[in-house]
Amino acid sequence: MHHRTKYLEKTLSSLAELSGLDKVTVYISQDGQDMAVKDVVLKFEEGPLAPPKTRSFEHWQRERLPQLGPDQPGHAWLSQHYKWALDRAFLQEGHSHVIIVEDDMLFSPDFLHFFAATAVLLEQDPSLWCISTWNDNGLKTFDWDPMRMMRTSYFPGLGWMMRRELWLEIGPHWPKQSWDHWMRLNTTAKGRECVYPEVNRNYNIGEKGVNMNSQVFKQYLTQMSFNQELITDYEDLSYLLEAEYEQQLVALSQDAELMSLPIGTRSLSQGKVYLALYTAESYPRTARKLGIWPFPRGHHHFVTKLPVKGAMLLLADQRFCPLLPKQHSMKPRKGLRALPAAQHESCYAACRNQEMECNSHEFWFINSCEELSKHFPCEQGCAVELGNDVPNYVVDASLGSFQTCLVNQKQPKCEAANPSTRRLCPCVPKQ
Repeated sequence: MHHRTKYLEKTLSSLAELSGLDKVTVYISQDGQDMAVKDVVLKFEEGPLAPPKTRSFEHWQRERLPQLGPDQPGHAWLSQHYKWALDRAFLQEGHSHVIIVEDDMLFSPDFLHFFAATAVLLEQDPSLWCISTWNDNGLKTFDWDPMRMMRTSYFPGLGWMMRRELWLEIGPHWPKQSWDHWMRLNTTAKGRECVYPEVNRNYNIGEKGVNMNSQVFKQYLTQMSFNQELITDYEDLSYLLEAEYEQQLVALSQDAELMSLPIGTRSLSQGKVYLALYTAESYPRTARKLGIWPFPRGHHHFVTKLPVKGAMLLLADQRFCPLLPKQHSMKPRKGLRALPAAQHESCYAACRNQEMECNSHEFWFINSCEELSKHFPCEQGCAVELGNDVPNYVVDASLGSFQTCLVNQKQPKCEAANPSTRRLCPCVPKQ
C-alpha cells in the first residue's frame, strides 16, 4: 500500500470482522513512510486487530526505492513491493502459506474458512498452484452457487493464497513490473491452475488505482457477486482435482447443444447445456452480450462455464481448447512460419521479403513466450502488452521493457511497425 487511507481503513475494518482471525498472523506491508497510512495501521494494531483477536500483528515498512528509474510506472512499484513483502513472509518469517490481499477489499464472512478448507488441494494436486477468492466472471446476473468452486488456467489474483514451495520456485524470477500479467504467462504458470469460488469472497472497492479507472470499475467490478453467508463446511472438494474435474467437463461438453454466435440468452432453455465456439477475434462481441471481460478469463483450458437463466453455457476457444473434438478445432494454416522481422519492419514487409504473406488470424498461434523465445533472446523474460505490433521483442535501450519479449491480448495487425521493437510475424504461403 502507498497512500490510499480511506480504502485501507475500510479494508482493515472488514478484516477485523472475520471469523477465524485468531488463527492467522496479519502483516500490513506499507510501501514508504506515509504518516497518514501509518496512523491508520496503528489504530488497528492497538485496537481491532490486536492479539488475541489475531494470532499476531506486525506493521512492515519498505523503503521506496525505484528499481527501474524515478519515472517507473505504478505497476512497477507494486511488483517490487510484492517481491519484498513475499520474500519476508516466506523466507524470513518461514510461513508455509501466505494469503495476499490488497488495500481496497471487503471480505465475505467465510473468507478465511474458504482458504482453510481449500489449502489441502494445493498439496494433493500438483496441477494447482493457487487458491483465489475471486471469480473474474462472477457477475450477479449469473446463477452462481456459493457452495461450489471451479478451476481456472487464468491467474485471478485479488485475494489469493500460495505455498512456500511455489515462492521458492518463482520468487527468484519475480518481475520488476506487471507481476500479475507475468503470472499469466505459460512460461510461469506451466499449465498449473487456481481454484476459485463461483460466488466471490471479496469485493473490490478501489475505484481508482494503478490498474483501475472509474469506467472499468463501474462496468465490471460493481456488478460482481459477493457472498454474505458464513459457510464453514464446503463438503467434498475432490471434484476439483484435475482428473475428476476434466472428466466432468468433457462429459458436460459432449452432451451440450452446439450454439452459434452471437449468443442470444433469450433462446436458452432451463436445464440444458449449450456449447458456443469462439475465436479471439469473435470473443469481444460475445463478451459484450454477456457483460463479461472482453478477453477470456476464469476458463479451464479455454472452456468457460457460465450458468445463465437456468441453463449452462460453455464457451470454448476453437484454437486452444484441447477438450474439443477435431471437427470443432481450428488448426494453424498449412505452411505457417513464425518469422522475426527487422527493427521497425511490418509483418507485411517481413513476410513479403520471404515471398510469403502475413495472415493476421494466424498471430494467435505464435503469440506466446515459448514461440518468441525460439527467435529472440528475451533476456528480461516475457510480459503481456496491448499493441498492434505485439508479439515482439523490445530493442530500444531507453525503454523499461528493453530486451523483453511481449505477448498480446488483443488482435495484432500485419501492417503495424514500431521503431522500438522487432515483430514476430505469422507468414503463410501465398494463395
